[in-house]
Amino acid sequence: MRDLKINILNEDGQLMGFLIDREIMSGLYITFDYNKVAQNYESFKINYQKPRKSELNSVVFNMDDITVISTQLDADNHVQFLFEENLSLKKLRKVPENIIPSSFKKIIRSAYKTFCEKEFITGVAS
Repeated sequence: MRDLKINILNEDGQLMGFLIDREIMSGLYITFDYNKVAQNYESFKINYQKPRKSELNSVVFNMDDITVISTQLDADNHVQFLFEENLSLKKLRKVPENIIPSSFKKIIRSAYKTFCEKEFITGVAS
């Protein structure tokens, strides 16, 4: 079976495949297979800091039109959400809890507001 990936430019300007497990909705993708997450860390030079015990720690990585949120749940379980600036926060709210728990939705919304809304306002103002 072929790996699913989204081709994006890394910081060195090379077209790289960001590995995903599935699309949750338009503009939002999830990766939970540890090998894929580890490859994404390496390919995109995502500096991931190990969290303290029992702390849900997320690292947010932004490149132009995409943002990646990486979270270590425990030693062997990591999850990554990749979203594009066309993500609909209204539709995100409607995604069931068993697909994306509210704690992750909050992190996604916060990152979206930090990176995408700021870019939108700057683009409109110029």
